[in-house]
Amino acid sequence: MRMWKAGMLALLLASVGAQAGHRFAVQAAGESVITMRVDGELAIGPEGQVLEYKLRTPLDAHLQQLLAKAIPAWEMVPVQRGGRAVSVRTPMRITLAASEVADGYEVRIDNVVFGPLTKEDHEAARASERAAAEAGETIAPVDESPQAPVLISAQGLQGPRYPYRLVEAGIEGIVLLNLRLNPDGTVAEVFAAQSSLLNVTGRSKALDSARALLERESARVAWQWTFIVETKDPAALDDVALTVAIPMEYRLAAHGKAEEEPFVGGWRHEFRGPSLPIPWLHARPDEQVVGVSDLVGGEQVSGSTPFRLADRSVLDQAL
Repeated sequence: MRMWKAGMLALLLASVGAQAGHRFAVQAAGESVITMRVDGELAIGPEGQVLEYKLRTPLDAHLQQLLAKAIPAWEMVPVQRGGRAVSVRTPMRITLAASEVADGYEVRIDNVVFGPLTKEDHEAARASERAAAEAGETIAPVDESPQAPVLISAQGLQGPRYPYRLVEAGIEGIVLLNLRLNPDGTVAEVFAAQSSLLNVTGRSKALDSARALLERESARVAWQWTFIVETKDPAALDDVALTVAIPMEYRLAAHGKAEEEPFVGGWRHEFRGPSLPIPWLHARPDEQVVGVSDLVGGEQVSGSTPFRLADRSVLDQAL
């Protein structure tokens, strides 16, 4: 873990404190957590039961055994097509969190995100959604009306400026931005929902100030982004459909300071801030929540998903 020098901490605190009134300032203290992302696929039966699953990420035998006990017991919201409950498949990403206990580490499922995340999954999902829309067979959770799919593609996103003081201090981080788009693909609102520093230790006040610095820079550059929004039904373009979650990474490898570490399939230490609710959305209790630990650079999540845990109490439980 990297330790900050006292002088660097003082400089950082001074620069952040001078801008305390910024709308993206950190609202609560962060916590230290060790996380790992695991990619896979899930098959869901017509009653919401888990039919089978497959992990794409190689794991050691112990973690495989822990997940083999947990995943089959999940209860999912049933999905319908044409008014009839059906079996469906979806990509998934499981985020594991580990905390130190007396005899080692305790592992829990921090979060699960259903739907396409990787480039390959997005391409497959777009082809499937277009075909389903043309055939009038759009899927939806049981008891909800199907909606025309809304496809959102990023259009050459400009990267953020890496704050020089954090580069010099060897500090890496990730900011999860949530954007509300206009129907023409321009950005209407920006919200930094959560942020993390990677592989650092230090005083919580200073680390929270560093997170605030990254959040402000990420939000600043996001206003300049544009997207392509596609749908056959303009009525489907509500706030949910036009909301996009995108992680902004600050990685020293791009500055020749360090080598990249695996973001999927490897453990990393995060000093993570709280996950704040998106101010323009009113999420239902079973709606999935995407956190800063769940995505890697180049990925995005938009709109809602028909694939949901019916019982979210399985999250944050020791395996």
